[in-house]
Amino acid sequence: MNCGMSIVKYVLFIFNLLCALCGIALLTIGIIVLLRASELEKLFGDYNAIAAPILLIILGSVVFVIAFFGCCGAIRESHCLTMTYASFLLILIIGQIVIAAITFAFAGDIATAMTKAFDRIFHEQNLDVNRELVDTVQSQLECCGLAGPNDWVNIPQNIPPSCCAAGITDCHAGNAFRTGCTEALNDWVDISKHIIAWVALGVAAVELVALIFACCLGNHIRNERRRSNY
Repeated sequence: MNCGMSIVKYVLFIFNLLCALCGIALLTIGIIVLLRASELEKLFGDYNAIAAPILLIILGSVVFVIAFFGCCGAIRESHCLTMTYASFLLILIIGQIVIAAITFAFAGDIATAMTKAFDRIFHEQNLDVNRELVDTVQSQLECCGLAGPNDWVNIPQNIPPSCCAAGITDCHAGNAFRTGCTEALNDWVDISKHIIAWVALGVAAVELVALIFACCLGNHIRNERRRSNY
């Protein structure tokens, strides 16, 4: 193998290591978003909002495994392994672009559905399950009421402890979270949307470079074998 292709071989190996790290990043971010989303799942309505982080977890695991085999193919100089790896990488890149597009497309609808559901649940706290969900949203997103602590004035009970930071025993309007949960829910969906979408696109960009190097290396290995047969 000439000097140029040797460089390509080792660059591909390095990019596969980066892809493996990116796979771990996708897996970690998917788990973090999934844990938060599962706690708020009842607010999603007809939208299966936990599908995106689950897909991200699956994708991260697959990226890691494929990157591992890509490293093996590059080091062993196997045309079959290298081109198989490149084919799977192309599928992964397309999948990540689709996930990013879906996340951006439906994030606004999901946010609207969640805020409407929370508004309804907030005004139906006579049900224990609704009261518990309101407490979960307030404590997890560090918010209070729909638009702020003053929303609890019209509710026949004191401001709940979930409206204040952990450790505060006497929760009142003066030390409660100032952000309303409607705003907090919108912000959480917006942040999650950007994290999922841009991380997926960033990993796809790294994989695209690895794909180009894999194709170059695979073609060179095939040509070298053809020359050796003559």
